Amino acid sequence: MIRIFLILFMPLAVLGGCWTAFGLLELLPPRAMEVVPYGTVTLAAIICWRFRRSRAVPVLVLVALVCWFVALMPEGVGQGPLSRVVLASFAVFVPPNVLLASLIGDRGVFNRSGLGQLAFYGVQALVVLFVASGAFGAYEPQAAQMLIDSADQLLHWRLLDSSWDQWTILPQPALLSGAVAVVLLLLKAMVKDSPMDAGLAAGMAGILAALHAVGHAPQPAAFATGAALALVVPLLQDSYRMAFLDELTGLPARRSLVADLRGLGSRYSIAMADIDHFKKFNDTYGHDVGDEVLRMVASHLGKVSGGGRAYRYGGEEFTILFPRKGKDDAFEHLDALRAAIESAGFAVRTKPRPVKKPKAKPVKKQPATKTVSVTISMGVAERETGQTPEEVLKQADKTLYKAKKKGRNRVEKA
Repeated sequence: MIRIFLILFMPLAVLGGCWTAFGLLELLPPRAMEVVPYGTVTLAAIICWRFRRSRAVPVLVLVALVCWFVALMPEGVGQGPLSRVVLASFAVFVPPNVLLASLIGDRGVFNRSGLGQLAFYGVQALVVLFVASGAFGAYEPQAAQMLIDSADQLLHWRLLDSSWDQWTILPQPALLSGAVAVVLLLLKAMVKDSPMDAGLAAGMAGILAALHAVGHAPQPAAFATGAALALVVPLLQDSYRMAFLDELTGLPARRSLVADLRGLGSRYSIAMADIDHFKKFNDTYGHDVGDEVLRMVASHLGKVSGGGRAYRYGGEEFTILFPRKGKDDAFEHLDALRAAIESAGFAVRTKPRPVKKPKAKPVKKQPATKTVSVTISMGVAERETGQTPEEVLKQADKTLYKAKKKGRNRVEKA
């Protein structure tokens, strides 16, 4: 639950933080305030490209385009067709383009997919500018004016009562498409456990906020900077997960264990756990099924009671820390955990050999399902005076092998 909260709200928090920070920095020269968003976008684009999160790069291009457009209208949006149509076009087309970047995924920047996506954005921008500027008005003035008026009416089409958009210069289609895109991106972030999709949602919100604040400097620069930084935050989250979380099981990894061992007090217990006969299980049913077993056991270990915290140590071995608990207290929680894993069972799909009938082709049977028992052995050791965490860990490991020698599926105390 905490991880989902961080995935969804960290980028939005960065966006809000930039808005607050720029409000406090209004004493800076206006030129400096204008340069900051471009520098942030450039740095963010380089970082995203190097970390192979290419789906963020086109969105950063949109942020830069919005910064350029806002700079053209320091006094706000006028009544002319160029400003009205271009602003509405940006606001309406940004949400679907961000969704497109999310769907395309990380396929690279300097290849057919990445360059094609950037070219698609460029074509949209050229079409908007062509229509809004009335470039062919010298030849067909009436047709040019009709095209501008039609685009203006379409982009400002009111789907709801006018009271819904009196607070903003953004048209209703942009508000509705933006709301739908934010919801879809946040749902995808939760379902796929994808911080970058949450970052895309925050980046899109920042772009729309910058357009909403046209003519109210330094707010557009603050929102544009926040949008760029919101796309960098997911990279930090991903980097943390790769460094400190085990990708297969979702448990904290060995590096996280090493860091937490340094923070233990003077009284604690450490348990080592190992899946019984795991190699034989892998050889019989395959490594894919073995991975499922690891996930199943890890899901139980992650729910250990008594204030314990489980880690994947490596292979089929796991470690459980019990801060401020002796081995006798930890033993009760570990034995309950062992019993829960034993009683859970694990469903395996077997592949029986085809049955041969006389003078007929072999008939393939559907894979059958059977439930097998998965058990673990554990050894727990308590810190004694003068011992380091590493020494307690080694003692717990020796106790684990004692449990295996005594028949497995048991917990032994040092």
